[in-house]
Amino acid sequence: MDIRIGKTGRSCSACERSFQHEETLNSLVRFENQALEREDYCKDCWNSERGDGSFSTWTVTYIDPEIEAQEPEEVFSPLRQLFYDAVESEDRNTLAMAYLAAQLLRRQKVFRLIKETDEADGEINVALFSDRIGGGLIEVKDPHLSGDEMEEGRRALLKGLRELEEGEATDGDSDEDAESEEGGEEESTETDDNHEDLENSHDGREKEVASEI
Repeated sequence: MDIRIGKTGRSCSACERSFQHEETLNSLVRFENQALEREDYCKDCWNSERGDGSFSTWTVTYIDPEIEAQEPEEVFSPLRQLFYDAVESEDRNTLAMAYLAAQLLRRQKVFRLIKETDEADGEINVALFSDRIGGGLIEVKDPHLSGDEMEEGRRALLKGLRELEEGEATDGDSDEDAESEEGGEEESTETDDNHEDLENSHDGREKEVASEI
């Protein structure tokens, strides 16, 4: 299954009223012409019958892109970058890294799990997540990864996190370097937190999933 769903719409699929910044919406996806189509509804237009026959329904907070552009950019997230770099890969070890990154982002409340399903052939599990930054949806595949593959993914994810954060710390002139050194303890703490969470997965997929329940 190949899921490609756009970001939250700017207006209600029923009344066409423009959404307001930080308004709570109801969203759904349904199969139309062998593809998943997204619909977003305001509170007044939503009812449970609209969700009948849909693939999945959920609530989302609308973020006006024009207002978002005026706000300071969020702190750079190496974990989120590594996830998006890995999630489209067909390599199983890289998919394991993307799977673990998605679980950490879910734990940090950056990602929200919308739905989990199996492919028809039973050879792959698919999890659909909502990324709170922009409200986009992303598919994460788990082709029944083995314990060894999860361990390789864990090591690769930790290595990538350290490389990205060490590279960020070396950017800028000497004054910026000094500021980075002052903030180094906080960055190390964040990496260590991710390291501690990833340690929970060293026994394979079963332990990682259990830690999320």
